[in-house]
Amino acid sequence: MRVVLIAPEFIPNWGGIGTYCIELARYLSVQNDIELHVVAPLRRMGSIEYSRSKILGYFSERIHVHLLGSADETFLYNAGFQLNIWRYLPQILKEQRIELIHSQHAHMSDILFQLSASHHVPSITTVHSTVRNQYEGIRATHQSWSEMDASEKYELLLYPWLRVAEEFYLRRSDNLIPVSEWTRDYIRTNYSLESRTSQVIYNGVDTERFRPLTSSDIPFLEKIAEPIILYASRLTVARGAHLLARAIPLILSENRKVHFVFAGAGNIEGLHETLRSCRVPRENYTLLGYVDYDDLPALYRSAYAFIMPSSWENLPFKLLEAMSSGVPVVTTNVGGIPEVVQNGINGLFTSRNENDLAQRIVELLEDEALSKRLGRNARNTVQEKFNWNKTATQTKKVYEHTLAQDHSYSKFDKS
Repeated sequence: MRVVLIAPEFIPNWGGIGTYCIELARYLSVQNDIELHVVAPLRRMGSIEYSRSKILGYFSERIHVHLLGSADETFLYNAGFQLNIWRYLPQILKEQRIELIHSQHAHMSDILFQLSASHHVPSITTVHSTVRNQYEGIRATHQSWSEMDASEKYELLLYPWLRVAEEFYLRRSDNLIPVSEWTRDYIRTNYSLESRTSQVIYNGVDTERFRPLTSSDIPFLEKIAEPIILYASRLTVARGAHLLARAIPLILSENRKVHFVFAGAGNIEGLHETLRSCRVPRENYTLLGYVDYDDLPALYRSAYAFIMPSSWENLPFKLLEAMSSGVPVVTTNVGGIPEVVQNGINGLFTSRNENDLAQRIVELLEDEALSKRLGRNARNTVQEKFNWNKTATQTKKVYEHTLAQDHSYSKFDKS
């Protein structure tokens, strides 16, 4: 089967959809019965840029790559990618005799193509998030405009138009793959798309790549002697970067032997200003900015605990990766997270309140036995339920089912 994987985020990776597309491509590329074509923008992340040949080398030449335009790390790049998909995807489909399109929501990269397509190519869409829950998550933070990432500002400003586009887009897909039960129920409740929603396919993790620290490992941040509390996600108000910043003085009042590391692209200056306004000593935190995907395993293994106090989530890769690395996690009981984390068993829940968040982190710092137990159980959870072999196998079955449905409809139409 010949499949186009539309990857609005790919290499270099800067978010969950990028992780999904990279890992799914890696696992599907070794399947003898799948010819995989990845359509993506040529992305830049600061000085980091992957050429077409370098991307092919990453996958040992086992995929076909079609780079449409270039993209810096901004919200608006997606509009340009949508336009390039509309212009060039029909040609790719025809020349490569593509049988199935696999796209990603909420980017809606092929929306212009779906709007104007004169012929039908079966499509499936993985629903990583929706415009509606992103909007609700940003509004729920009640944080200032200056602290928001540019992508969040655009989300709020363009919401009425994005919401209409989303309704159309989701109805154009033959099958929707929700990444959590919460996502599936959210789609059914808010979009009335039961007939187009396939089984839940959880995000996966390469548990060999993301593994606990061993004695042979060199720590990613070897010059930091104190326990590292790690935030590794986009620096957005919805993901809780600024909430953690405001909790730091409360934590330091209980335990000064701790260092906070923020890793991720986004509004670094806004976060730095929040840290300064909270009078967090400069020696107690590090802002890494974007961290290359290849360096993430070592970053997780350097951490004492991983923090994700989000206002909304579906099934975040960063949380799963940290858990697979044997790192205890402190997170919020929102979206699909309760399908992964059991409070007090393989992680700790916190409310979106800096006092509660600080208390949970201090609890871990003061109880090393609890920290180790949570980390050990977290890894066991991921190994049993959230691995890429299972995710890729289930996704391939959806491909086969969608193509079988399309062929049966074609035969029916001809009869």
